[in-house]
Amino acid sequence: MRLAFVVLLVACGSPPVRKTPPKELPADSLGDIAGRWVTSDDMDIGYSMTIDDSGGIDVWIDRGKMGRCEQKGSIAAAASRTFRVVYKIGECVPQSVGVPLGMKVPSFTGDSLTVVVGEQSRTYQRAPEPTSQTDSPVQLQ
Repeated sequence: MRLAFVVLLVACGSPPVRKTPPKELPADSLGDIAGRWVTSDDMDIGYSMTIDDSGGIDVWIDRGKMGRCEQKGSIAAAASRTFRVVYKIGECVPQSVGVPLGMKVPSFTGDSLTVVVGEQSRTYQRAPEPTSQTDSPVQLQ
């Protein structure tokens, strides 16, 4: 009899609280998406992307034992949620140097930025601000 009473109490509990998804924000200008963004993939490769509102983009990829590489160039707004990237330095993908690439932004919440270049999609999180002068914005450990 006690077991039936306990099961009844558990079954009558309130439904789980649904978390409201973050609000999508405009991502049409460099000022909207400017900042330092970080992520990693399932192979523990770390990515750090810095976009400045004056038109610079700097991407560092930490490939573990294979070392770090840099893709650096310019970025400009092209259309709604679309940017044009041209790399001048292409250590990671040399064939991308000088080639205009379209970078779409399907999702931007201020804390999270999803970009799609070609068929590759990557979701970044806004990097915390450095807390001291010894914190480097491009160090990936």
